Order: sequence, then C-alpha cells, then structure tokens
Amino acid sequence: MAEVDKAAKVAEYPQVVSGMALSETVIKLIAEMLAGRITDIKPQYDFSTELGFTYPVVDQTIKVKGKEAVAILESLAAKDIVTKTFFDRLIRCRRCQSPHLRPSSHCPKCSSGYITRGRILEHLACNYVGVEDEFTAIARGKYVCPRCKMELRTVGTDYRSQGVLYKCRDCSEIFTVPFLKWRCLKCSSLATEDEVDEVVIYAYNFNESKRNWMEFELQPKVRFVKFLRQLGYKVTENARTQGRSGAEHIVDILATRDDGIVTHTVAIGIAIARDRIGLDKVLDFDVKAYDSGIHNKILIVIPELVEEAKKFASYQRIKVLEPKDLEIVLVGNPQPMPETAEEPFKFKSKSQLIQYLEKRGYRVKEKAEIKGRSGAAHNIDILATKDEGIITHHIAIGIEVAEKPTGLDKVFNFDDKAYDAGILDKVFIAVPGLTKEGRQFAQRQGIRAFEVSQV
Repeated sequence: MAEVDKAAKVAEYPQVVSGMALSETVIKLIAEMLAGRITDIKPQYDFSTELGFTYPVVDQTIKVKGKEAVAILESLAAKDIVTKTFFDRLIRCRRCQSPHLRPSSHCPKCSSGYITRGRILEHLACNYVGVEDEFTAIARGKYVCPRCKMELRTVGTDYRSQGVLYKCRDCSEIFTVPFLKWRCLKCSSLATEDEVDEVVIYAYNFNESKRNWMEFELQPKVRFVKFLRQLGYKVTENARTQGRSGAEHIVDILATRDDGIVTHTVAIGIAIARDRIGLDKVLDFDVKAYDSGIHNKILIVIPELVEEAKKFASYQRIKVLEPKDLEIVLVGNPQPMPETAEEPFKFKSKSQLIQYLEKRGYRVKEKAEIKGRSGAAHNIDILATKDEGIITHHIAIGIEVAEKPTGLDKVFNFDDKAYDAGILDKVFIAVPGLTKEGRQFAQRQGIRAFEVSQV
C-alpha cells in the first residue's frame, strides 16, 4: 500500500488507543508521522501569539494552534507515542501572562536601574571611586578627579584600577553583578526573577519503537474489533477483570457473546515489539486469563513469537495471531449473528435445541465419538462446533433422562469426559432435574445445567 493511501486510511478511524481517546485530527497527525512526512515537531517563536511560540507543523497538518496544540503533543508524549526534548525556556509576566518581557539590570543596593559598567578607578588622595569616563569628562586625554579636581598622573601612586565593574549612578554603589529584573512590554510591570512565570517549551519526535504498536492500533485493531462485533460479540477494550486470586487484571480486549445455551468469553491479548516476543509475555497473558476464569484465549503478536513461546502457547491452547494470520482473518466477511432474546434461553425438545444451535452457525453431531488426551474414547450426546476463524468453539452437551433427579455421579462422569476431551464449554440437560449435590458440582465446574421435565 502506498504511504499516501495508508495515511488516508488511518485518518478514517477515530478511536480509543489504550484508554486515550483520539480524535480524527490527532489520528491524522500520527498518520503523517507513520508515513514519514513528519520527522520532528519543533516550536517557532511568535510573540504575537498568546504563548509566544507555535508549532508550525501541527498547524499546517491539523489546523490546531496554541494551547490545544501543546495539549495534543503532551498527551502523545504521555503515551510515549512521541518523545520530547528540551528546546528553550520562556519567561511570562505573572500579571498579564504576556511573553513580551525585557531583562533589566538594577543596583543590588537601591534597586535603581540607573547603572553603568566600565573600568573603575579609585583616587587614592580623596578616595573617590568612579567609572573611567567620570575621570575623563573634565579634561580630554587626562584623568581628573571629579570630586577634588586633582589630576591623576601615575597609576599606583595617584590612583589604582579595580577592574571592570558596575556603578550605580544614584547611590554610587560599586558591584560586580547587577540585580536582574524583568520589564513587561505589555503592561509595563517590573518584576524580579521570583515574580515571573517560567515556561519550558519542547520539541517532539515520533518514537520509532512504537511504530508497530501504532500501526496496529490505528489500522488492524479497528478492523479486528469490527470483525468481533459482526460475530455478535460485545467488545470491551482495556477491560478490568477480577481474578479468583483477588487481583485485578487489565485485558486488552474482552469479547463476550451470549449464545443462549452458553456464554462465550474470549480474552484477547496484544503483544507488540520491535523484535520477536519472548515467553514472558505469553506467560503473563495466560496467567491473567486463567486467574480471570477465561479459557478462550487469543494472543495477537507483532512481529512474532520466539520458538519456546510458540510451544508454550500451543500447549496452553492459546490461539496466536501473527500479522499474516490476522490479515487472513480480517479479509473474511463473517455472517452477522442472530440476536439472542433477552429472556432466559428455553427449549422444549432435543430437536428444537439442535435447530437453535444450527441457526447460530454451529455444526451439530449427535453421539459424537471423541478421543481424549488420556487416549480413551468418549461418547458425547451432542457435540456442537463452530469455527469463527479466530477461534473454534466446542460445546459438549450431556443428556440424562431418569425417573428421579440426576445425582452427582452422572454430572461428574460427564465433566470428566469433557475435561479429557479438552472441551471447556459444557451443558448438562437433566430430566427431571438434578440433586442438590449435582447442581452444586455443576455450578462449581462451570457446567450450564438445564433441568427440564422432558427432552
């Protein structure tokens, strides 16, 4: 894709990036940086403006000036999208906030601004101390003391030089460093250095280490979230989950869909770096999902995983989507899911249940034979399977019809079969119902139980 086209496409997607709302104008600015048309953003002095400086690149690109431009750049810096470096320090009048200030030198003794700088001479006879031009003012080419009018002929005998210093014309104080004040050219106020406001201004550069992350956030991620919603999922970005350990976790994307018979929850992690991603990132994601009780796991990685991380993800049944995998998924056109009624799901017969599942895109097989991880063969009353491209859902449905409520042993046997088969979405239909122990066990094992009068 040409860079121009890429930037134009990015600008179409106003969104939230890791909790930060981005407007279309900000996205356009980032797109220009990604495309390489903006490499650095430097301030330019402009004392006709309120701040005393502008960012011409920002103004030209998104037509934003002043405090709004600074706020945008600072928000991007806070997210590490751009890095900022010191450019200069400006002084502002505290009274009127004008940046139009001029430095003014003053006597440290009497605060007068009527001071002069030059070579200081001291007449040894009368102890008069003054600037050299005072001694030459009476007679050109000669030193004459302005106090006693005596001519100074020989250095060291008639006079001595104290070097180049300052002298106050009002109080005659001699000093080495004047006292600095600031004169506001707008309101004419005079302030000491402690009575003015300092403003540090920065230059900004795109953070290249964030390139992969930003390219994903502004393009594939938008399409991926749309893809999930087309599949009927409710999508929450940066979702907070409460783990069984009591810890709170942040899941990059949490997708949930109530299929009536079961509710699918998918934890989606995003790991992006400049180099291959290691085992630690995969482990952190897996622990977070496990503690949150989520067994459907997808990890989007850019650019790719190291080999040991791939093996661990496969063992933990984490679906890994690398860029090429993600693109294959996103070019698909999923069929919109039929809406689920708000009232609790109910069915009157097995055929009605099967019809419901098939309508929602599941492939249904009765008396399905499946081989467990132990090597044992199991028979599942109903196995419902749905491949959504990004993840495949398997629902094991057990049916038990008896003259009295089904006890713990039957529910335990069903759960054991499903576990060995690696199926974590479990539904148990009991006619005419379950015993208290069976019901409690089903709840603890995450089995969706339906207690019906007939099936």
